Amino acid sequence: MTVFSLLLTCMIAIGSPGLDAWRWPLGPPAPPVVRGFSPPAVPWGAGHRGVDLAARPGQAVYAAGPGRVAYADDLAGRGVVTIDHGVLRTSYLPVRPNVHVGRRVTSGTRIGVLERGLLHCPMTCLHWGLRRGALYLNPLSLVQRQVRLLPLWQRPTPTAAPRPVDSPSPQPRLALRDAATATGGALSGMVLAFALAFAWRRTRLRFRLHRRRRQPPGVINLSQERHLRRAP
Repeated sequence: MTVFSLLLTCMIAIGSPGLDAWRWPLGPPAPPVVRGFSPPAVPWGAGHRGVDLAARPGQAVYAAGPGRVAYADDLAGRGVVTIDHGVLRTSYLPVRPNVHVGRRVTSGTRIGVLERGLLHCPMTCLHWGLRRGALYLNPLSLVQRQVRLLPLWQRPTPTAAPRPVDSPSPQPRLALRDAATATGGALSGMVLAFALAFAWRRTRLRFRLHRRRRQPPGVINLSQERHLRRAP
């Protein structure tokens, strides 16, 4: 029943008259429901594909909502009137119609009078049906608004937050800047060592050349003599 009610609400919102446009096909006052909606479990199974409303022979029957008359004639020995309401279709029987096929009706338009009762009713009654295509729906959903209250759930009691698990300290990583610093220091050390080795070798070489350039005995170095004589 809940699924049918929700489906009916969606259909009305999409392309059918609003809830305020629907009314009981009998009355006022609203008629008693003799037999409720009991759809079959399978399309070909037995069930009650509508509702039976208590009435009296000759009572006026009205359109439950605005639409167009789709059928108004006898069917299997009983008068039947069906009205298209967009995606929905309502049916009324046994009714002696006073409307013709194709007529536009509004909610509350008189469509006929009730004939003597159906065989499955203990009294004279109007069988009121509602369909969407081949799917039968509960017509009482058009006139009876159902309010459903949600249960009251208890708020969960706050619990102490679990202590975070200490994660193991991450292993130290060599950052890019540290790596660059270490590389630069190594290069600087290599350059300094190369410069010292080059200077030492050059000094040693000059020392050797100087030793080789010593004057042999008995030879006077004129340049050195001039330097000595100029000295005070």
